[in-house]
Amino acid sequence: MKETMSPKERLLATLAHQPVDRIPVAQPLHTGTIELMKSCGAYWPEVHSNAELMATLSYEAHRVIGFESVRVPFDINIEAEAMGCELEYHTGRNKGLDIQPPVKVPGVTADGDYSGVKDPDPYKDGRMPVVLQAIKLLKKKVPDTIPVIAMVVGPFMVAAQLRGVEIFMREIMRKPAEPLALIERARKICVKYAQAMEEAGADVVVIVDATASCDLISPKQFDEFAKPFSRTITESLSVPTILHICGKNDLLLTRMAEVAPGISVDSMVDMAYAKQTVGEKTAMFGNINVNGVLLFGEPEEVKNAVIECIDKGTDNLTTCCGIPPQTSTINLQTMVETGKKYGFKKVWV
Repeated sequence: MKETMSPKERLLATLAHQPVDRIPVAQPLHTGTIELMKSCGAYWPEVHSNAELMATLSYEAHRVIGFESVRVPFDINIEAEAMGCELEYHTGRNKGLDIQPPVKVPGVTADGDYSGVKDPDPYKDGRMPVVLQAIKLLKKKVPDTIPVIAMVVGPFMVAAQLRGVEIFMREIMRKPAEPLALIERARKICVKYAQAMEEAGADVVVIVDATASCDLISPKQFDEFAKPFSRTITESLSVPTILHICGKNDLLLTRMAEVAPGISVDSMVDMAYAKQTVGEKTAMFGNINVNGVLLFGEPEEVKNAVIECIDKGTDNLTTCCGIPPQTSTINLQTMVETGKKYGFKKVWV
C-alpha cells in the first residue's frame, strides 16, 4: 500500500482518533543508545545538560533508526533536580553512558519541613531551559513533517522523588495531606514546564509517571494522588498528550485514558486486552519488550514481536519503556522497518 500521510500528520491523527494510512512508528520514550552516541559524538552524561548535544542525539535516532519522531530529554529527573534534588551523573559501568542520572535518596524534604524544595522557573532554572532550547533546535533540524515530542514527568513521581519514594509511599497511607500538598506544588511546576515546551515547539507532550503504577499504589490511590494532577497538564495544553506508566497496570487502563488521548503501556500489559478495554476513543502506544526482545533478542524475534503487537491492536508501534542504552541498532531498525511494513494491517476505518 502507498503512504499518503506525513509522520506528523499520522501521529496527530492517531491521537485525535482520526483515520490514518497506517499506524505510526513514533517513539515517545527515550531513544539514547551507546551505538547512537558513538555514531553522532553526543554522549551521556554531557547530553543531559547541553542543548546542542541533546538535539543531536535525539535526531540520530530518527536519522539512523528511522523513528518517525524526535524526542527529548533523555532522563526523568529534570523537574526533581530543579526543585532541589541532587543527581549522581557519573554512575554506571561506562561512566554514565549506560544509565540515566539517578536522584540521590532520600529526597529534599523532611517531616513537616519543605525548606529544601524550590519553585523553579522553567525558563531560568535547572536544566529545564536546556530542554526548551533542544526543542527549538530540533524544530530547525527536522522538517515540519516530523513531530517533536517532549517529555514531562508526572507530578506524583516528582513529589515522590522530592520526598524519597519509600517515605512518600508510607505517607500517602498514613498522613495524606502532606503528600497532596507536595504533589500540588510539583503539579504547578510541571504545568508551567509543559506549557513552555509547547511554546518552544513541541508537537506532542508525553507525561511519564513510573511511580504511579499498580506495582506501588492502588487504583483508588491513583484516582486521588496521580490522575487529577496529571490531567491538568493535558488540560493546560493545546497540543496532544500521551501518558506512560511502567508496570502491569491492567487495572489503571481506563483511568489512564481519562488523563490523555494516548496511553503508553508496558509489555506486561497485553495489548489486545488493553485495546479492548479502552476502545477506539483512546490511542494505544506500545509495547515491544525492551529487555527480553530488543536488548537480548535476534532480529527475527523482534520482527515476530512487532507483527504480534500490530495484530493485537496497537495504534502506534513503540517500545514498552525507555530503550536500554546497550540495545543494538539492528534490532531497533528491524522494529521500525517491520512496523512500517506491517502497519498497513491496522488502520482506522
